[in-house]
Amino acid sequence: MPHLAKACAKELLLSNLCLENASVEDHYRNYIDENEVYFYETYLPGVTEMMRPDGIALHEAVEEEEWDVITIQQNGILSGSKESYIPYYGEIAAYCRMMHPGAKILIVQPWAFDGACRLPEYRELYGADQSSMYEMISLCCKEIARDEEADGIIPIGRAFQTVRQTHIGDRLTENGMYANDLGRFTASCTMFEAITGINPVSIDYDMPDVPKPVSDLIKLCAHIAIEEGI
Repeated sequence: MPHLAKACAKELLLSNLCLENASVEDHYRNYIDENEVYFYETYLPGVTEMMRPDGIALHEAVEEEEWDVITIQQNGILSGSKESYIPYYGEIAAYCRMMHPGAKILIVQPWAFDGACRLPEYRELYGADQSSMYEMISLCCKEIARDEEADGIIPIGRAFQTVRQTHIGDRLTENGMYANDLGRFTASCTMFEAITGINPVSIDYDMPDVPKPVSDLIKLCAHIAIEEGI
């Protein structure tokens, strides 16, 4: 996202509170206990180099700035299980609204895994089937957004499925789960348009070391996902 923002001269402060494989329940309990366990990945306006201090608590990040948009994302493997969000998503969202009444609270729709995933939970929860996982994630995000009155859903999972239907195919992840460079660019383009309203197709920025037609196609797929929703 910082490269897209810089390319279109959009001044954004971008921050990601990062704890690997953490669930919404983990975030809630870390918030309650004020655990200083997060990396705080931050890009200052106009800067494409990340700062990454560690040892920060969730409430410190939420209260540090006057945020316009706050996103909440379940971890990948649990993202199609509605029970895994309750009541934790609602509690975190309520806290964020209390601290930032004017901010938009958005749910991030994660992507479905692919056939390279060997997690036993992938089989137990989704039958090791990408389409089933995608449908369950989509339904779950819609229901949580409705029940908790979220301000919207960022359809990253939809963007991944759209890219997968092109000649690029299932080349967006590592080990079937974690986004690789192509996957991260897909997610960034989708989130950028969801937050700013700027169509990434119109931005003169392409992935390094990737043919321009591939970058252009990913930007188009992200835009289609935003236009169609989940």
